[in-house]
Parts: sequence; structure tokens; C-alpha cells
Amino acid sequence: LQGWVLRLASRFTDEEQGEQLLQKITQLRVMTMEDGNLVTRGDYQRLLRDVKRDAFEELIKVKDEGQHIDLLIREKGDTITDVLLMIHESDGFILLSLEGALQFSDLNDLDIEVEGVDQFKKLPERKSDVPQA
Repeated sequence: LQGWVLRLASRFTDEEQGEQLLQKITQLRVMTMEDGNLVTRGDYQRLLRDVKRDAFEELIKVKDEGQHIDLLIREKGDTITDVLLMIHESDGFILLSLEGALQFSDLNDLDIEVEGVDQFKKLPERKSDVPQA
């Protein structure tokens, strides 16, 4: 979704906080594959490696019962310019890409109806509070 669509949608939200957050997002893309995953585990690992080479920092990595979830951000100074959420399962794949000018605390407030976005709710308010491996 282009930024103008998101800004238009922000006019229909009841919450001021949601409206402010939507205005910070310039682009939102979601790619899903269901009922048969064409992305192999090797493809997923190469994609993850390439994303990290492109100045993305890994915030969350979850491996649970065949599901791999990776949440990565790219920053310019103290502003998050890009967010990637990647979910790889045996029968599906989701890639959420978000561009904008966000603060770290904004990630907790993201409320997008996409499987896996609940991972944002697990983030602390400040980046310095994210546990390091």
C-alpha cells in the first residue's frame, strides 16, 4: 500500500495514536504463500543473509515447531526507516515490508491484521531493552 492510501485510512481510525502511526508509514507490502511453500529453507536462509548485508539489524528470531520468525529493522540515526517481518513455515511464507519514519516505541503500536505481527507486541519500549544473544 502506498503512503497516500495509508494516510487516507488514518482518517477513518478512531484512535489518535493509530492515526499518528499510520501517517509515519510511507509504504506497506505483504507477500504471502499458503497451501504449499515455494520458499525452501535454503532460500529463506539466503534471503535472511542478503537482508542482513543490506544494513538490516535482527531484533527478534523465533524458532518454534517448524516455524521461523525473523523481525529486522534498518535505521538512519534514531529513526527506523524499514521493517521486515519474515515468517517461514513448512506450508507457508509471509514477508511484511514496511517503510517510513518510525521510532522504536512505534513498533509496539503496530496493529496490522497479518499473521505474525503479534511479534511486535513482544518488543520492549526502547531498543536498548531488547535482549542480546
